[in-house]
Amino acid sequence: MSKDGSSRQEVDLYYHRGQERLIRIGSAQDLEKRSVVLNSRLRNVPGTELGDTARYQYTYELTAEERSQRTLAEHMVRLVDQTSHQKTWVGRYDWMILSAPIRTLIGPKTDIPSGVNVDRANAAIQRWYGEYSLPADVYAVPKGTDLEPLARQNQLDEKSNVFLKNGYIVVNFNMESLRKGNTEVPHLQYIHAPLMNQWQMDGFNKTPTDSHGRTWPLKDGDIVFYHADQSSRNDFQSQVPH
Repeated sequence: MSKDGSSRQEVDLYYHRGQERLIRIGSAQDLEKRSVVLNSRLRNVPGTELGDTARYQYTYELTAEERSQRTLAEHMVRLVDQTSHQKTWVGRYDWMILSAPIRTLIGPKTDIPSGVNVDRANAAIQRWYGEYSLPADVYAVPKGTDLEPLARQNQLDEKSNVFLKNGYIVVNFNMESLRKGNTEVPHLQYIHAPLMNQWQMDGFNKTPTDSHGRTWPLKDGDIVFYHADQSSRNDFQSQVPH
């Protein structure tokens, strides 16, 4: 998207990995695996969420044989102190799947009608933890640009004119829910559902105004904006105090 928000175009994104140069995100060469740790230090997941999740798992998701091997208290300690600190693979740069290991249960604990299972009520509302970022150094070109002949003519570097820098990289999410990991037939669809658009129902603002009074035309699913001419490496600098 241009810096004033007046125009946008689809792009291909590239990054470097070690000695491998200009890997296109989503290509066969893009093998970067991304992981999430549910109970990482800065995520601040409440202990009650982890405990409630562990109790539900023990009661409804473990087999009888698994339950016979440890008590509920032992299972809760294991989830809080061990399992929740393990990495969960969530996908790559062009797709992401949030699965049960990074989900917690946050349903109501009080004023539950008689006859309603307390654990089932707790599981009725869930919080899914995920995180997303582009590579620290990412290069955008108009979608479909073939870099190979350009690289043969001139050596490509971050200053090459083919890379788009005057604007923002907008990451658009197409959110779906899946059953049994079936990505071919989504159970629910946030944008392209047959009867409604969840972005519209949630009140997504398609024309936000910034601090300078400029209006930004957005599309359903626009989530993250990156400066096309900057890198997250610019956030960190080393200094010698003497």
